[in-house]
Amino acid sequence: MRTTKAMHPEGGEAYFRELCEQIGVALVATDRSLNIQTWNAAAGRMFGAAADRMTGTSVISIIPKDRRIPAERMFREALALGETSELEFQHRDSHGEARELSGTIAPVVSETGDRIGASICIRDITRRIHLQAELHESRKMASLGAMAGAIAHHFNNILGGVVTSIDFAGDCSDIALTKRVLGQTSRALMRAAVLVNGLLAFAEGTPCVDDLSDLTELMNELVDELEREIEGRKIEFTLNLPTLPVVPVPRTQLRTMLRNIAQNAIEAMPNGGSLLMDVSVSESAVVIAISDTGHGLDKDTQSRIFEPFWSTKGDRALGSTATGMGLAIAHGLAQVIGATITVASELNKGSTFTVTIPHPSESASSDVQSG
Repeated sequence: MRTTKAMHPEGGEAYFRELCEQIGVALVATDRSLNIQTWNAAAGRMFGAAADRMTGTSVISIIPKDRRIPAERMFREALALGETSELEFQHRDSHGEARELSGTIAPVVSETGDRIGASICIRDITRRIHLQAELHESRKMASLGAMAGAIAHHFNNILGGVVTSIDFAGDCSDIALTKRVLGQTSRALMRAAVLVNGLLAFAEGTPCVDDLSDLTELMNELVDELEREIEGRKIEFTLNLPTLPVVPVPRTQLRTMLRNIAQNAIEAMPNGGSLLMDVSVSESAVVIAISDTGHGLDKDTQSRIFEPFWSTKGDRALGSTATGMGLAIAHGLAQVIGATITVASELNKGSTFTVTIPHPSESASSDVQSG
């Protein structure tokens, strides 16, 4: 904001004074000590105080206590460096209702280029915030509705198959055929259990301190489980796990993430292949790469691979525990614990999913909150 003596053809300085007074946003300007020198009518309406009462008081006094430290820093930077900053804060109006305000803090510069004060233009953005919240809620409910419908449809398919299989087994006198039907029933129920466990892990949200586990212990337990899973599938499994100090990680979320990614890799190799899990830890991150030699993914598939109930497996997953939710749940859990999952793949050459958890030691001590 620069002061000027330039005269407007319709009124000169009086014109600009009136413009500042009647402008539709609260305009407050200070001297170099951050004491208020200009307080327009909109500021009076917004804060319920007349200009004669506010002139000479500190501009910081109109900022809520919890926002005063960053506000004062922004004003000082405007004076010292000429920087412009944005500040959002909450204010209760004369009726006691909370209003969301957004202020632009800028230097006030004289004709000679000297910074002689600071200004803040404040707009009421309450309606915009409410509309954004309503839109977010609407989208969330739509997403929940779509997911609930998809889950219901998926469970109906599973349970329908289970009921049919049990009825068939009940009327069948061929023991071998009955065992095969019951095996299919068991696998169908396994699919339901995998889906429910994944949804429960996702629903738990933020990991708590009580659910931390050592990375090496978690990986060894997961490997034991996967080795049983791939028995008889002609899959060669390799784990590269260096000797590590104790590295605390969120047990439930990370285990579910890795289990789902590994399951996806196994399903990608119906005729056998190689499965590799490579673990590395630096001062800044834990990186776990899971690679397979399966059918691979094209670019379009890679862009959709984390979508719920979207699966590339189709008939390849017959008799498997595939649900179309595994990678979607893994992606959601990664966001919950502040991790990332990336995928690199090539058709007919396999895929590598890389999980990166930044600052594992810090997340264990400070970022992880108790439930």
